[in-house]
Amino acid sequence: MKFFAYDDKMFSPLLHSILQEATCLGIAKVVGYKLYFHNRGSQDPSGKCNLVQVRDSQESVYGVLYEVVAREKHLLDRAGALGYGNQEITLKVEPLMPGGETDNSPCFAFTYVAHKENVFQDLVPFSWYKELVLSGAKEHRLPEIYLHYLQQIASTQDPNVAREFKNKRFLEAHLF
Repeated sequence: MKFFAYDDKMFSPLLHSILQEATCLGIAKVVGYKLYFHNRGSQDPSGKCNLVQVRDSQESVYGVLYEVVAREKHLLDRAGALGYGNQEITLKVEPLMPGGETDNSPCFAFTYVAHKENVFQDLVPFSWYKELVLSGAKEHRLPEIYLHYLQQIASTQDPNVAREFKNKRFLEAHLF
């Protein structure tokens, strides 16, 4: 089964801490969607990534396409907060070649998005979460313009010092 990661799960060390057998298939994009950080976290009140369908076909969200095995999907469901503010959807994704051009073989993949009642426009991601998202985008060499977009997202320091330390330590231990 194909999974489209557009959030912190783009960062392969994080995804592999959840799934032992996930295989990276490369980068991809979904057309007609926009990325927001307005999904209230299930573990904390900060902004997490969310995909929103828009009318503008020029908008795209980039991410990483993974092959996951069915017997591990329940682990990803739990990490994706399925049923706890998030829902699973299936998207048409366009795999990209190394130069960033589509390879003309669209496929379908599942991902997780926020339930409407879990969307709050005033949310801001914690800095460690934004860094996980950005690290995954850099690891997989998403387009520079998209990296720039992610870098411009405002973030804030996590008031829970222990959680911030734990997440920053994980990130530092796995940076390439």
